[in-house]
Amino acid sequence: MINCSRLLRVGETEREVKKHRNKAAKDVPKHLIRYSKVYSPMVVWNITRECNLSCPVCHLGSAPTADDGELSTEEATDLIDQMATMGVPLITVYGGEPLMRRDFLDLASYAHEKGLRMIFSTNATLITKKTAKKIKNSGITYVGIDLDGLAQQSGNGFDVLEGLKGSMLAIRRLREVGVGCGVRITIGEFNSAMLPEITAAIEKAGIRRFAVCQVLEGRPWREIGEERRKMMDFLIDYAANSPEMEVVTEHVYADGVYILERLKRRDPRRARRISNLLRMQGGCPAGRKLINIDHLGYLHPCIYWKECTIGNVRDTGLSELWTHGNTILEKLRNRREHLKGKCGKCSYSEMCGGCRSRAERYLGDCFRSDPACYFH
Repeated sequence: MINCSRLLRVGETEREVKKHRNKAAKDVPKHLIRYSKVYSPMVVWNITRECNLSCPVCHLGSAPTADDGELSTEEATDLIDQMATMGVPLITVYGGEPLMRRDFLDLASYAHEKGLRMIFSTNATLITKKTAKKIKNSGITYVGIDLDGLAQQSGNGFDVLEGLKGSMLAIRRLREVGVGCGVRITIGEFNSAMLPEITAAIEKAGIRRFAVCQVLEGRPWREIGEERRKMMDFLIDYAANSPEMEVVTEHVYADGVYILERLKRRDPRRARRISNLLRMQGGCPAGRKLINIDHLGYLHPCIYWKECTIGNVRDTGLSELWTHGNTILEKLRNRREHLKGKCGKCSYSEMCGGCRSRAERYLGDCFRSDPACYFH
């Protein structure tokens, strides 16, 4: 993720980073982990495949029922013990829909008892008053509301505004018990022109954090790149003029470089400071600062790279897999030596590095250029 708001508020972010950069994982605020010297990985955990919705744009491989081979409660508890021993700084839980797994909040409570921080993403449909209280009691302090499901169930195609409207009851219930929340929206050719209207609605709803995910397939890459430039121009200006809002973009680490390039002529000193933050963040964290564990216990470099499997926690300990997983992890941690084409020549590879899963999926080689890069 690229936190546009925190990059633009570079002075404030620098002070926070300096204060927390050398602290133990448990003492680093979650929004600063990407800049810290924490050596254990952030974990993205797909805790179940089961979901109560069926969305055409789902990127998680959700299904109406859970797989028989999902990690049991005992296996999941053991995995949490391993993460605690490793000092994992943050666990982000996805599904399917996490709340479809009956023991999820019990597992969250156990992780909290072990000193781990856990947040999760949900489609918001299962958050009753009782569930909101259980979420609070589990130690979870932040919930991400993914509007895709409700947006697609609206009956009007993919309507983010309807999705936002449908999620507000769940958001109010979380607020009432003191759990923070933000929303995630998907932007594509079907609604990119509505971005000003969508952000205005999010702001009016009193939500102070939103993440933007662009549909990165189905059209020529040049067309997608032009759409992203327009989207980023709007989001940068919006974030600069909305200091109370936290604006985040997903899955394209060139966004940070785009912010840097826009500021180079306008404010060179500020651009240099942003450059330092981007170097500390290090671009795409897949296999370097982050790992994905799926519902069957398989490890992947990131949530979008299911084709690349490192091992399974049922067979080998998480720490062992992370430390001595396989050649791909070694290469990702030294990716500048292996990047090819445009990414290999790019002077910003240290700050971005492109998406290796996208390169493999569309070009057949994970170290070739990221096809979604929108720099000429």
